[in-house]
Amino acid sequence: MAAAKTGKGVQGGIMQNPTVNCNFLLRVDGVYDLPCKKIGTISQELEYETIQEGGINDYVHLRRKPVARPFVLEVERYVCVGYFDPLPLGRQLEMPLVLYVSGNSGQFGNPVRTFTFYGCTVTGKTYGEMDAFGSGLLMETAKIAYQRLEIEDQ
Repeated sequence: MAAAKTGKGVQGGIMQNPTVNCNFLLRVDGVYDLPCKKIGTISQELEYETIQEGGINDYVHLRRKPVARPFVLEVERYVCVGYFDPLPLGRQLEMPLVLYVSGNSGQFGNPVRTFTFYGCTVTGKTYGEMDAFGSGLLMETAKIAYQRLEIEDQ
């Protein structure tokens, strides 16, 4: 039996020190650091069609279809005093959107993982429920379509 390969962060097939996902920073236009409550699921999905060979062959081939839906990122953040919105509805970002994930709060100089989103367009905005009987915070959710994602581990 072959020995198991050991990679970075893995020892004997057991993952060591998984990344904490609650310390993150979203940078817009390389200038604005947005305080966010939550980054929704980062989704990428490709569609394939199956082609079955004829005759007595049992082979099925997969062929990738053209992308029919945009890849999506959702950003949820607080609306606060002095609110500035660098992500207005319909805006096409010329610079990439960068999401830094750090193991420690406020330490983003050397992030554990960096997500870089290219070709971003803000396709939707929703505001959280406002209720006179409760004392909640006003939330804004921006839905951002992107064309390409690069992920970098440190």
